[in-house]
Amino acid sequence: MRAAHLSLFLCLVLLAGPAAAADLGLQPVVGEVPAFVLEPLGEGETLRSESLAGRVVLLHFWATWCAPCRQELPALERLAASLDPQRFAVVLVSIDEEVPPTEVEQFARGAGVRGPLYRPGAKDVVDQFCGWGLPVSYLIDSKGGFIGRVMGARDWSDANVLAAVAQLGSR
Repeated sequence: MRAAHLSLFLCLVLLAGPAAAADLGLQPVVGEVPAFVLEPLGEGETLRSESLAGRVVLLHFWATWCAPCRQELPALERLAASLDPQRFAVVLVSIDEEVPPTEVEQFARGAGVRGPLYRPGAKDVVDQFCGWGLPVSYLIDSKGGFIGRVMGARDWSDANVLAAVAQLGSR
């Protein structure tokens, strides 16, 4: 199984170009994408992983107490606004447990985030995706498989990063 995911990652690098993988800092992820359920922060509907089928997904975990997370929120919003929502989804998941959801939402809106915000629907979502620290982002292909993981903050509005992510969404 691990060899298959490594092969997929290498194919992605070849198809998207070495610059795309370098710009994103993609790391291979072994295993299947676990099914997940995310609850909305504020108004909105529960998001189930299967509802994202057919789109490339950037599943991004962050928290208000994480300085790099706070700094990259505006760039993630710009990334989401620049991509075709029929082919790509940016899903922002706050793992704040001690901060009331209304305060998390207010914080994100103050940082310029206009799209939907989520929190884990169950503790296992955090356990499955956030064992490496924050921020952490997962790219998931349109068939629900891992493309790779980005650990740490990125300038998601950098022209090279935008081009690399747009290439992934055009497949």
